Amino acid sequence: MIRADTAPASLSLPETPLWGVVLAAFILLLMGVSTFALLALGWQYGEAGSNPLQKLHPATYMAAGLVALAAIQRGNPLTAVVQALSEHPLIVVYLMGVAGLLAHATLVVGLPAAGFIDTFILPVMVLFLVRDVSPERRLALAQVMHVFMAVNAALGVVEMETGFRLTPIFVEGETLEEEWRASALLGHPLGNALLTGAYMILILAGQDRGLPKVLRAPALLLAAAGMVAFGGRAATGFVLVALVYILLARLVRVLAGEPFDSRTLLAMLLAFPFIALAVVALNDAGFFEQFVARLADDEGSASTRVAMLELFKHVGWYDLLFGPDPRFIASLMSMYGLTYGIESFWVAMIFQHGIVVAVPFFLCLFAFAAELLRGTGRAGVLLMLYFFAVASASLSLSAKSVVFAIFVLLLMILAFTPAPRALPKRASEAASRAPAQGRLPAQARSRRRPVVPAGSLMP
Repeated sequence: MIRADTAPASLSLPETPLWGVVLAAFILLLMGVSTFALLALGWQYGEAGSNPLQKLHPATYMAAGLVALAAIQRGNPLTAVVQALSEHPLIVVYLMGVAGLLAHATLVVGLPAAGFIDTFILPVMVLFLVRDVSPERRLALAQVMHVFMAVNAALGVVEMETGFRLTPIFVEGETLEEEWRASALLGHPLGNALLTGAYMILILAGQDRGLPKVLRAPALLLAAAGMVAFGGRAATGFVLVALVYILLARLVRVLAGEPFDSRTLLAMLLAFPFIALAVVALNDAGFFEQFVARLADDEGSASTRVAMLELFKHVGWYDLLFGPDPRFIASLMSMYGLTYGIESFWVAMIFQHGIVVAVPFFLCLFAFAAELLRGTGRAGVLLMLYFFAVASASLSLSAKSVVFAIFVLLLMILAFTPAPRALPKRASEAASRAPAQGRLPAQARSRRRPVVPAGSLMP
């Protein structure tokens, strides 16, 4: 057991092979068992009035258990948790915002609490479990995630081309048969697109820990094919914006005198004709047909985003400030044809909780985002902007899901570089008093130093 007074303020698991396997199993459970998979297996995840124990994702239970075990390993578990939170005060601010949102949702609006735990509490547990792991463990987990993302993208392409679907797509408890977009392992097509796009940005920004250089281009191309299969237009558009920004920023740095790898440039120039031929061949085979058709005819998706703004005309200022009646909002949504919900996280949260509750929570969410960016550099900032941009065009965090937790996992495993920890006070004082190993104190060395004759060439 690690003593609480000497251990760093971390809730990571012990650095043993067994716990490394357990953490990898948690990652696969979180990423590989989607909401659709739970529903297909009979887990009453989204049904009202069902078993309350099945309202949470299994990964949430596992994460809570692992955090508890990590805290127990440090002696007094309560002290360990308090110490970890004191090291990350912005997380405390975020949790206070979640607590306020949860209280309003359960006591005023009447929403179930499980959705807030999976959506907002699970990312914090993921952060504590993986933020302070050793470089060796982080590298191994990164390789697991690279393999998973490759399999998920490949499965998405297979689903789109063959019509086979690993798990059906459920909407409001019913199976959506006519949907062509793939669900693969991550579940909802929009969640797939968001996370696959985030993975592409990490690779483009050079934050691809554990991925051999020779596999970077294949990984990008496979992920790009997956983006087509998942059909996320907003995610695809923002990935292209990020790509242009990364290329322009790199060009500016090179023009300013920063050296560049000529071999990489040569490889890109040689590969470009083959990539262009592959794109033409795939287009002739009809690979992009459904995706392009969705760009031309979005089946009313854009009109629903315009219609959601019409809801503000029917809501008075008092209800807008403190939260309108959910039944009234549901009737307005039905009238305007918003079958799949309000497709903007910010607008949906305002209609669910009101400005007085939603806006302070937004600020607390930004505080958590700032905590996530510590140690991730410019790539982390770009990725966070991408995440909130895509969230602005979908339900995202306003609906129960584990997408935010998986996003935190990607960021912490692939882009985060921990700062070296300072030694505890007692250890640092002891180190300063102890002489360097294998060396004599300065006074003894001066006594044993040979006398050098005047005029000698010895240093």
